[in-house]
Amino acid sequence: YKRKPTLINHYVQSIHYMLETSKALNINNIFKDITMSYQQRIKNYIKIFEILRDYMWEIIFAKWLRYSPMFCLGVRTNKLLKKYYSTKLIENKLDPHWVTGFIDAEGCFSVIIEVSESLKSKVRISFEINLHEKDKEILYKIQSFFGVGGIYHRPDRKKSVYRVTNVNYINDVIIPHFTKYPLISKKGVDFLLWCKVVKMILNKEHLTKEGFLTILSYYASINRGVSKKVLNYYPNIIPSDKPIIDLPNNLNPQWVSGFVAGDGGFSIYVRPAKDYVLLEKVYCKFHIAQHSKDLELMKLFIKFFDCGVVNLRSNLSTPRCDFIVQDTNSLLEKIIPHFDSYPLLNLKQEDYVCFKQCMWIIELKQHLTKKGLDQIKILNLQMNSNRLK
Repeated sequence: YKRKPTLINHYVQSIHYMLETSKALNINNIFKDITMSYQQRIKNYIKIFEILRDYMWEIIFAKWLRYSPMFCLGVRTNKLLKKYYSTKLIENKLDPHWVTGFIDAEGCFSVIIEVSESLKSKVRISFEINLHEKDKEILYKIQSFFGVGGIYHRPDRKKSVYRVTNVNYINDVIIPHFTKYPLISKKGVDFLLWCKVVKMILNKEHLTKEGFLTILSYYASINRGVSKKVLNYYPNIIPSDKPIIDLPNNLNPQWVSGFVAGDGGFSIYVRPAKDYVLLEKVYCKFHIAQHSKDLELMKLFIKFFDCGVVNLRSNLSTPRCDFIVQDTNSLLEKIIPHFDSYPLLNLKQEDYVCFKQCMWIIELKQHLTKKGLDQIKILNLQMNSNRLK
């Protein structure tokens, strides 16, 4: 059936509008009975359309909804869809801790400063997630979770973006979520400063010189700081002090899976080995990479999984730290059971499935046979960057 189910919503809304319009008509008593009959027929039509809409939602695959031109009518429509998913497609509902973990890894809270020769500077805010276009399915789930924002595609860059720019949606939906389910990486610092900018915009303080300069100080402390263009116009910006993020004693398992879905990875390596019969050895690794400023957070993964090490890479232009698990027993007994219980939900789940199959082959010692080794090589060609080609 080619008609998109959300078009029924359009018909229902139109009929509701007709009904309200007919109520407001100033008519003579001679037409009273006719008008009342007309209204009753419309009410019957509404019931029919609502029944048809519910029936269509039952039989049509849910992902068709996003291709409907009526899908993005606004927050009211999206909230209606969100409510529907929560009752009809409960298996697609994201855990709020998972969402926060994923945003801790992949989200971005931005303050955009627009400057020009006329010196009429503007302030905009944005919350967004940028992913490879092949990972866009999770963006639609996140859009459904929040009930606001839009999905934008950049085919030239092979990117898909979930973005919320409406200050009211940000204040009413986005900020309350992260207040209840806090970010725990250093991205939480960006969020707290970003919230101050949102509040100032809502209070119209950004329209004053003093307010704008205060926003510039927050802007200078968020993400990568001041752009060269803004710095040319405002060379004396003093960055705001950054708030301190307190780490929890223990990581939430859903948060962990969300975070790994963004910044984690599963890798398989086949390297030459002269002391092996097949002259090749298989190495498997689970890893999470972060900026070194999140070193203490990385150490919490050791406590959570009860295995692994954290390595600091200070020789890079951007200091990095990595949580790594390479021990076969730890991978089989600690890592795999966790992700079996708390799936990754995005494209990385497919990498995990290949990784898990490889670990099974190793557990059965089949990697020591040519057939098993060839199977591992095939699995490796289906993972990570190879999957995105």
